[in-house]
Amino acid sequence: MDSKELTPNESLALITNVILEAKSRFRDNGFSFILLGICSFAASLGQFVLLKLEFYQINYFPYFIMPVAGAITFFYYQKKGRMVRSKNMISSLLGVLGAILGINLMVAGFFFWNKFDIALVPFILIILAIWLVITGVSIKNKVFFISGIAVNIMAFCTFYIAGENHPLILAIASLIGLVVPGLMLNFSQKENHV
Repeated sequence: MDSKELTPNESLALITNVILEAKSRFRDNGFSFILLGICSFAASLGQFVLLKLEFYQINYFPYFIMPVAGAITFFYYQKKGRMVRSKNMISSLLGVLGAILGINLMVAGFFFWNKFDIALVPFILIILAIWLVITGVSIKNKVFFISGIAVNIMAFCTFYIAGENHPLILAIASLIGLVVPGLMLNFSQKENHV
């Protein structure tokens, strides 16, 4: 294989093309953000209602929808990935990072929730915020970046809110951090196809 030295302009053009390609692929991903965001919103709101109705023994049951939503998203992208011939480093990295963070959040939430005490929801929100900010910076998308900052601020404010209201905060963060960016991705995808 013959390697060629790139000029600064060629290097910049290559980097720009990689970012634009990742951004373009991300526009097709609005479905997963909306699905995961709505499921997280519904589960969090369900837990909030169960806590208010004093069903303490089963208040976490609504979250069993999250592994199902994760599996649907996984198989959706497995099928979609077979149709994509070229892989983009940025979109692959963000996909792997999102999967790793999602799995860690599920493991922490299902198996170690009692170890976190009042810090479980702030922990979840901080992890989500990191992923949103990294995504926003990587694909140069202000909606993701601003959503990440907003979710991060919510995470620290959650420490000052009573624990029984944490699921409500998580529901709001799901809308801000997942559903809104997903809708914006779908909207920008439709705009580009017009």
